[in-house]
Amino acid sequence: MSDSADGTAEPRATPLLRRDPPALGAVTLTGRLFAAHDAGLVYAGELDGREVTVVMLSAGAAADSYARARFRDAAAALTEADAHAVVAREDDEEVAPWVALDAPSTVAGRSLSRQLLAAVTLEDRSPVGVVHGPSYRPHWWQRVGVGRWRLWPLPWPATLVSAGRWTFIASFTLACAIAALALWLTVQVFQNQPPPPPGPGPGPGPVPPPTFTPTPSPTGPVPTGPQGTAPGQPLPPIV
Repeated sequence: MSDSADGTAEPRATPLLRRDPPALGAVTLTGRLFAAHDAGLVYAGELDGREVTVVMLSAGAAADSYARARFRDAAAALTEADAHAVVAREDDEEVAPWVALDAPSTVAGRSLSRQLLAAVTLEDRSPVGVVHGPSYRPHWWQRVGVGRWRLWPLPWPATLVSAGRWTFIASFTLACAIAALALWLTVQVFQNQPPPPPGPGPGPGPVPPPTFTPTPSPTGPVPTGPQGTAPGQPLPPIV
Protein backbone atom coordinates (compact mmCIF):
# COMPACT_ATOMS: atom_id res chain seq x y z
CA MET A 1 0.00 0.00 0.00
CA SER A 2 1.07 3.57 -0.71
CA ASP A 3 -0.24 6.84 0.67
CA SER A 4 -1.96 9.37 -1.58
CA ALA A 5 -1.78 13.15 -1.29
CA ASP A 6 -4.70 13.31 1.16
CA GLY A 7 -3.14 10.78 3.48
CA THR A 8 -5.45 7.87 2.60
CA ALA A 9 -4.11 4.52 1.57
CA GLU A 10 -4.01 4.11 -2.18
CA PRO A 11 -4.56 0.48 -3.27
CA ARG A 12 -2.31 -0.92 -5.93
CA ALA A 13 -3.39 -2.61 -9.12
CA THR A 14 -3.50 -6.41 -9.16
CA PRO A 15 -1.76 -8.40 -11.91
CA LEU A 16 -3.59 -9.10 -15.15
CA LEU A 17 -5.33 -12.43 -15.58
CA ARG A 18 -4.77 -14.74 -18.51
CA ARG A 19 -8.08 -13.75 -20.12
CA ASP A 20 -7.28 -10.02 -19.89
CA PRO A 21 -5.99 -8.25 -23.00
CA PRO A 22 -2.33 -7.18 -22.86
CA ALA A 23 -3.15 -3.93 -24.65
CA LEU A 24 -6.08 -2.01 -26.11
CA GLY A 25 -5.16 0.06 -29.12
CA ALA A 26 -2.08 2.10 -28.21
CA VAL A 27 -2.65 1.61 -24.46
CA THR A 28 -0.55 -1.04 -22.71
CA LEU A 29 -2.36 -2.58 -19.74
CA THR A 30 -0.33 -3.07 -16.57
CA GLY A 31 -2.90 -4.39 -14.06
CA ARG A 32 -6.46 -4.46 -12.75
CA LEU A 33 -7.74 -1.67 -10.53
CA PHE A 34 -10.60 -3.77 -9.13
CA ALA A 35 -11.75 -7.26 -9.80
CA ALA A 36 -15.14 -6.92 -11.48
CA HIS A 37 -18.26 -4.81 -11.84
CA ASP A 38 -21.66 -5.56 -13.28
CA ALA A 39 -21.00 -3.24 -16.21
CA GLY A 40 -17.30 -3.64 -16.89
CA LEU A 41 -13.69 -3.88 -15.82
CA VAL A 42 -11.12 -1.23 -14.95
CA TYR A 43 -7.43 -1.52 -15.80
CA ALA A 44 -4.32 0.49 -15.13
CA GLY A 45 -2.35 1.26 -18.28
CA GLU A 46 0.29 3.36 -19.96
CA LEU A 47 -0.09 5.59 -23.01
CA ASP A 48 2.93 7.46 -24.40
CA GLY A 49 4.79 7.13 -21.13
CA ARG A 50 2.01 8.35 -18.82
CA GLU A 51 -0.30 6.39 -16.56
CA VAL A 52 -3.95 6.10 -17.56
CA THR A 53 -7.05 4.28 -16.39
CA VAL A 54 -8.92 2.11 -18.89
CA VAL A 55 -12.64 1.36 -18.47
CA MET A 56 -13.98 -1.48 -20.61
CA LEU A 57 -17.51 -2.88 -20.75
CA SER A 58 -18.03 -6.49 -19.74
CA ALA A 59 -19.25 -9.21 -22.08
CA GLY A 60 -22.86 -8.82 -20.93
CA ALA A 61 -22.97 -5.03 -21.13
CA ALA A 62 -21.20 -4.99 -24.50
CA ALA A 63 -23.95 -7.20 -25.94
CA ASP A 64 -26.69 -4.74 -24.85
CA SER A 65 -27.16 -1.80 -27.21
CA TYR A 66 -28.77 0.33 -24.48
CA ALA A 67 -25.85 -0.30 -22.13
CA ARG A 68 -23.42 0.70 -24.88
CA ALA A 69 -25.41 3.89 -25.51
CA ARG A 70 -25.41 4.81 -21.79
CA PHE A 71 -21.65 4.20 -21.64
CA ARG A 72 -21.14 6.38 -24.69
CA ASP A 73 -23.26 9.17 -23.22
CA ALA A 74 -21.41 9.00 -19.90
CA ALA A 75 -18.05 9.28 -21.66
CA ALA A 76 -19.33 12.24 -23.70
CA ALA A 77 -20.55 13.97 -20.53
CA LEU A 78 -17.16 13.42 -18.92
CA THR A 79 -15.47 14.94 -21.97
CA GLU A 80 -17.75 17.97 -21.82
CA ALA A 81 -16.78 18.54 -18.19
CA ASP A 82 -13.06 18.10 -18.93
CA ALA A 83 -11.83 18.10 -22.54
CA HIS A 84 -8.64 16.23 -21.57
CA ALA A 85 -10.30 13.55 -19.44
CA VAL A 86 -10.56 10.94 -22.23
CA VAL A 87 -7.22 10.36 -24.00
CA ALA A 88 -8.15 7.28 -26.09
CA ARG A 89 -11.25 5.28 -26.87
CA GLU A 90 -12.79 2.64 -29.15
CA ASP A 91 -16.47 2.11 -29.86
CA ASP A 92 -16.56 -0.49 -32.62
CA GLU A 93 -19.59 -2.77 -32.82
CA GLU A 94 -17.36 -5.84 -33.18
CA VAL A 95 -15.61 -5.36 -29.81
CA ALA A 96 -16.45 -4.18 -26.32
CA PRO A 97 -16.19 -0.37 -26.07
CA TRP A 98 -13.52 1.14 -23.82
CA VAL A 99 -12.13 4.53 -22.87
CA ALA A 100 -8.74 5.54 -21.46
CA LEU A 101 -8.93 8.27 -18.80
CA ASP A 102 -6.20 10.70 -17.84
CA ALA A 103 -6.07 9.51 -14.22
CA PRO A 104 -2.50 8.79 -13.10
CA SER A 105 -3.44 7.66 -9.57
CA THR A 106 -5.48 4.56 -8.80
CA VAL A 107 -7.77 6.52 -6.45
CA ALA A 108 -8.71 9.02 -9.17
CA GLY A 109 -8.99 6.20 -11.71
CA ARG A 110 -11.38 4.22 -9.54
CA SER A 111 -13.54 7.26 -8.90
CA LEU A 112 -13.93 8.17 -12.59
CA SER A 113 -14.38 4.57 -13.68
CA ARG A 114 -17.14 3.93 -11.14
CA GLN A 115 -18.82 7.10 -12.36
CA LEU A 116 -18.88 5.74 -15.92
CA LEU A 117 -19.98 2.23 -14.96
CA ALA A 118 -22.70 3.50 -12.62
CA ALA A 119 -24.32 5.23 -15.57
CA VAL A 120 -24.43 1.91 -17.44
CA THR A 121 -26.20 0.05 -14.64
CA LEU A 122 -28.38 3.09 -13.78
CA GLU A 123 -26.90 3.23 -10.26
CA ASP A 124 -26.48 6.98 -10.65
CA ARG A 125 -30.24 7.49 -10.93
CA SER A 126 -32.06 8.42 -7.74
CA PRO A 127 -35.15 6.30 -7.02
CA VAL A 128 -38.52 7.92 -7.55
CA GLY A 129 -40.71 7.59 -4.47
CA VAL A 130 -40.32 4.87 -1.88
CA VAL A 131 -38.41 1.79 -2.97
CA HIS A 132 -40.23 -1.50 -2.46
CA GLY A 133 -39.20 -4.99 -3.43
CA PRO A 134 -35.81 -6.28 -4.59
CA SER A 135 -33.14 -4.01 -6.01
CA TYR A 136 -32.77 -3.56 -9.77
CA ARG A 137 -30.05 -5.31 -11.72
CA PRO A 138 -29.77 -5.66 -15.52
CA HIS A 139 -30.41 -9.03 -17.12
CA TRP A 140 -26.76 -9.39 -18.11
CA TRP A 141 -25.29 -8.64 -14.67
CA GLN A 142 -23.86 -12.15 -14.27
CA ARG A 143 -21.84 -11.93 -17.49
CA VAL A 144 -18.99 -9.99 -15.91
CA GLY A 145 -16.24 -11.57 -18.00
CA VAL A 146 -13.97 -9.72 -20.36
CA GLY A 147 -15.71 -8.55 -23.52
CA ARG A 148 -14.38 -9.04 -27.01
CA TRP A 149 -11.22 -7.08 -27.67
CA ARG A 150 -8.93 -6.47 -30.61
CA LEU A 151 -5.14 -6.13 -30.62
CA TRP A 152 -3.64 -5.05 -33.95
CA PRO A 153 -0.88 -4.79 -34.92
CA LEU A 154 0.44 -7.58 -32.76
CA PRO A 155 3.09 -6.54 -30.23
CA TRP A 156 6.70 -7.22 -31.17
CA PRO A 157 9.73 -6.50 -28.99
CA ALA A 158 11.66 -3.47 -30.17
CA THR A 159 14.99 -4.90 -29.04
CA LEU A 160 16.22 -8.37 -28.18
CA VAL A 161 18.14 -9.03 -25.00
CA SER A 162 21.55 -10.70 -25.27
CA ALA A 163 20.23 -14.10 -24.18
CA GLY A 164 17.37 -13.97 -26.67
CA ARG A 165 19.66 -12.74 -29.45
CA TRP A 166 22.15 -15.60 -29.05
CA THR A 167 19.34 -18.14 -28.78
CA PHE A 168 17.85 -16.86 -32.02
CA ILE A 169 21.25 -16.96 -33.78
CA ALA A 170 22.00 -20.50 -32.55
CA SER A 171 18.59 -21.86 -33.58
CA PHE A 172 18.83 -20.20 -37.01
CA THR A 173 22.35 -21.61 -37.57
CA LEU A 174 21.23 -25.10 -36.54
CA ALA A 175 18.26 -24.95 -38.92
CA CYS A 176 20.54 -23.88 -41.81
CA ALA A 177 22.99 -26.70 -41.03
CA ILE A 178 20.23 -29.31 -41.00
CA ALA A 179 18.83 -28.01 -44.29
CA ALA A 180 22.30 -28.08 -45.91
CA LEU A 181 22.93 -31.64 -44.67
CA ALA A 182 19.58 -32.84 -46.03
CA LEU A 183 20.32 -31.25 -49.41
CA TRP A 184 23.79 -32.87 -49.55
CA LEU A 185 22.39 -36.32 -48.71
CA THR A 186 19.74 -35.96 -51.40
CA VAL A 187 22.35 -35.10 -54.02
CA GLN A 188 24.55 -38.05 -52.98
CA VAL A 189 21.67 -40.53 -53.10
CA PHE A 190 20.60 -39.57 -56.63
CA GLN A 191 24.16 -39.14 -57.90
CA ASN A 192 25.46 -42.61 -56.91
CA GLN A 193 22.54 -44.59 -58.27
CA PRO A 194 23.50 -47.02 -61.14
CA PRO A 195 22.03 -46.34 -64.54
CA PRO A 196 18.89 -48.32 -65.32
CA PRO A 197 19.38 -51.53 -67.45
CA PRO A 198 18.53 -51.23 -71.12
CA GLY A 199 15.07 -52.42 -71.86
CA PRO A 200 13.81 -54.35 -74.91
CA GLY A 201 13.72 -52.59 -78.24
CA PRO A 202 10.61 -51.27 -79.78
CA GLY A 203 8.09 -53.97 -80.73
CA PRO A 204 6.69 -54.55 -84.22
CA GLY A 205 4.56 -51.82 -85.53
CA PRO A 206 0.94 -52.21 -86.52
CA VAL A 207 0.15 -54.51 -89.49
CA PRO A 208 -0.85 -52.42 -92.50
CA PRO A 209 -4.25 -53.21 -93.97
CA PRO A 210 -4.24 -55.35 -97.14
CA THR A 211 -4.50 -53.56 -100.45
CA PHE A 212 -6.74 -54.74 -103.28
CA THR A 213 -5.85 -54.18 -106.94
CA PRO A 214 -8.90 -53.92 -109.19
CA THR A 215 -8.95 -56.22 -112.29
CA PRO A 216 -9.03 -54.20 -115.52
CA SER A 217 -12.05 -54.82 -117.73
CA PRO A 218 -11.47 -55.77 -121.43
CA THR A 219 -11.71 -52.91 -123.82
CA GLY A 220 -11.37 -54.84 -127.19
CA PRO A 221 -14.22 -56.14 -129.40
CA VAL A 222 -16.31 -58.90 -127.97
CA PRO A 223 -15.94 -62.17 -130.01
CA THR A 224 -19.10 -63.43 -131.54
CA GLY A 225 -20.25 -66.96 -132.33
CA PRO A 226 -21.84 -68.33 -135.41
CA GLN A 227 -24.50 -66.21 -137.04
CA GLY A 228 -23.39 -63.21 -135.07
CA THR A 229 -24.39 -64.50 -131.69
CA ALA A 230 -22.31 -63.75 -128.76
CA PRO A 231 -20.58 -66.66 -127.11
CA GLY A 232 -22.65 -68.25 -124.38
CA GLN A 233 -25.99 -67.31 -125.98
CA PRO A 234 -28.40 -70.07 -127.25
CA LEU A 235 -28.80 -70.50 -131.00
CA PRO A 236 -32.14 -69.56 -132.55
CA PRO A 237 -34.30 -72.44 -133.67
CA ILE A 238 -34.25 -73.48 -137.33
CA VAL A 239 -37.67 -73.10 -138.94
